[in-house]
Amino acid sequence: NRPLLGGGGGGVDTSECQELTLLRAKHVRFLNEGLESLGGGYSCLDASRPWLCYWILHSMALLDAPPTKELASRSARFLSKCQSPGGGFCGGPGQLPHLAPTYAAVNALATLGTREALDVIDRKSLHSFLLSCKDPCGGFRMHHGGEIDVRGSYCALNAAFVAGVLTDELKEGCAAYIASCQTYEGGMG
Repeated sequence: NRPLLGGGGGGVDTSECQELTLLRAKHVRFLNEGLESLGGGYSCLDASRPWLCYWILHSMALLDAPPTKELASRSARFLSKCQSPGGGFCGGPGQLPHLAPTYAAVNALATLGTREALDVIDRKSLHSFLLSCKDPCGGFRMHHGGEIDVRGSYCALNAAFVAGVLTDELKEGCAAYIASCQTYEGGMG
């Protein structure tokens, strides 16, 4: 057998591989506990709280193990506290709006899919926030005064699409901007 990874010495010998088993119940328990409360080791992710919700809720959806109604409601209420009055979502309550947590929050709420969760999204202010992040070059700034890159375009257009506020005004110039980011070897810079 050839090593699975690498070119010798440090690879994995496939003859030693056993069948993998997903310990679904343990994963579900871990995800539920994470949605309830995370330990102090996660404090460095304070500006990523909508991301934690999204990763956990999306994982639960993939495992076909939705949260309880109470936990879903608490998640929606928490994400509502991350919504900026001026539109978009922040990394946590009281922080500044940013396209990355906006993507995460909108997708987490859509994953929950309840009326309560979907009603959290202030679509009018979300659209206004997304427009305020749009740059004349066709791309999007990650936050006011922030960097412009393909990530911003993806986060903005995805959030707009999922929330049902994708307009021609938001899409204008995006394809040309994204194409301009392609490097000579074909990657996206």
